[in-house]
Amino acid sequence: MKVLFIFAHPDDEAFGPAGTIMTHLGAGDDVTVVSLCKGNRPGADVEDSRGLQFHENCKAMGVRGVLLNQSDCLMTREETSKAVEQLINDIQPSTVYTHFVGDVHQDHRLVAECVTVACRPKPDSSVTKLLMCEIPASTEWAFGTHGDFSPNVYIDVTPYAGRKAELLGYYETEVYNFPDARSVDSMMLQANYRGKQSGVSYAEAFQLVFDLHRTVQ
Repeated sequence: MKVLFIFAHPDDEAFGPAGTIMTHLGAGDDVTVVSLCKGNRPGADVEDSRGLQFHENCKAMGVRGVLLNQSDCLMTREETSKAVEQLINDIQPSTVYTHFVGDVHQDHRLVAECVTVACRPKPDSSVTKLLMCEIPASTEWAFGTHGDFSPNVYIDVTPYAGRKAELLGYYETEVYNFPDARSVDSMMLQANYRGKQSGVSYAEAFQLVFDLHRTVQ
């Protein structure tokens, strides 16, 4: 099964569904992780480090990583739509994960909207399943102003919980001290909370957009 994770920024894959990425890899799936932005951020000299950290993180997980060339907070709908559609056409994934469309970060919302359009269930589309994930300091800090994140899919990431925490170490410029939402402890607490909701030790939660079961002709 081909699985595609599409994110706005380097580090979204680590703070978000890293455990699910490793779960798919463990199942033998063909997984690609994409960051549409190159890692620069307004007011901070982190482009080189974030880009390098993204590639190191993907290498450590054993996943194919693709880093594109847009800029944080300057993403355009035209360029994002073209990039996402090209990725879908080239990779032909059956399952796609992306941001929650109601995140507080404008780049996350734009990417989610463009991915949803590109994954419309047309007869010739390869995509049969689309899910949206939560990202600390973006999903919960929207406080429902763009719609509530309502998870209805939970993936047990208990076997990968420790590894997920280690992977954040590649993003030295992006990790903060507890109780900041972007701390390792906060991330583990969130995974533990999602696990409690679903009867396991650690889990990652997603909002399912659609899951198509087509009859083979």
